[in-house]
Amino acid sequence: MTIQDQADGSRRPDRPQAAVGGAGLAGPADSQDMTGVWFPRLAARDLDGCEVALPAGLPGEWNVVIVAFRREQQDLVDSWVPWLEQRAAADPRLGFVELPAIGLRWQPARPVIDGGMAAAIPDQKTRRRTLTVYTDIRRITVPLGITDRNTIWLFLVDRAGQVRWRGSGGQDAATAAALTAALANLTGLPAAAPPAAEPGAGQFGMAFDPRFRLPLAALGVTSATAHVTLTPDRLIACFGPWVCRTAPSNVRAVSLTGPYRWYRAIGPRLSLADHGLTFGTTTTGGVCLQLRDPVPGIDPIGLIRHPNLTLTVADQERFAAAMRHYAGTDPRHTGPARCCQHGWPATPTWRRHRPAPRPSPSCAIPRSHPRSSPPTTCCCEPPWRPCPPASSRSPACDPGPATSPPAGPR
Repeated sequence: MTIQDQADGSRRPDRPQAAVGGAGLAGPADSQDMTGVWFPRLAARDLDGCEVALPAGLPGEWNVVIVAFRREQQDLVDSWVPWLEQRAAADPRLGFVELPAIGLRWQPARPVIDGGMAAAIPDQKTRRRTLTVYTDIRRITVPLGITDRNTIWLFLVDRAGQVRWRGSGGQDAATAAALTAALANLTGLPAAAPPAAEPGAGQFGMAFDPRFRLPLAALGVTSATAHVTLTPDRLIACFGPWVCRTAPSNVRAVSLTGPYRWYRAIGPRLSLADHGLTFGTTTTGGVCLQLRDPVPGIDPIGLIRHPNLTLTVADQERFAAAMRHYAGTDPRHTGPARCCQHGWPATPTWRRHRPAPRPSPSCAIPRSHPRSSPPTTCCCEPPWRPCPPASSRSPACDPGPATSPPAGPR
């Protein structure tokens, strides 16, 4: 098999971002703890031309997936083949595949590249286990924690798609022993639930409005290059050449917002009022994440930091639930408190309303709410209007323990 050179098609390479709160983001590449790590869903094709959906289409109950990125890494891949063939012959539950990860810019040449590989491999069994993937390389590297594309990576994946072990490099005694131990331990582990049943499993695609596909494509933002990866310790939003990284523990509130005005929400948007960042592909709605510590994202050198991030993901409810699950936020408090009936920002009992900076478009009060006059039955403006009884207000308007009114004019 010959692996062609490729690129991820982005305008800048993946690079480490500034750490949140002064600590690095520990990911799968930093630890052998594979808890919560799932193999990404990919559309692959073997060298006989058969489509294979990964990870559901992996051949065995347990599978070793060898991921390679460059043509010269073929020798490293071949070093594992005899050892894996011997193991697979001894245990029929074990399968293995070779996965050349090829960048999007080579997709038009797929018939030539795949045809050249197939012509060089007379053995049909080898052609069937060689699965080519043409995609944004970050769809593979981000969820699997791959930090170095100068070598190959091996992943032990179960039938449900959960990653149980990871290694890198050519075949050697230490790595082979670690993989053997992982296979031995796998027999005693309970079967994993499918990714759909895991709160934070998988990647989340963006909901693209057909009207804006061409303008977004001109920026390098397509359905293949715009995606969000969420794991127990990492949140990485890729939007064409833009990348925003943080940890779920840095998220203090999650809210569903929208609809938006197109000129405020489509594309990578920076709020001039509060520096909020929006990765927008539709005007219908999105998920707004309020952050404890601002993070970089809009500019390549990280000078501008964003206190909130809005993502127009396709499955908003599942993403919001997964985000709250890993952030540890109360699902009843889904964002900045709003007025019980009118959507105005709520204020605690007897606390003077202080005008706040205009929020980013994604977190703004919906246009349907009147701004001309404040509501009269909620804990909103004018200053010092008390909240209604707890039994008549929504949880979002709950001001917490009552406090005494301050002295002075009202």
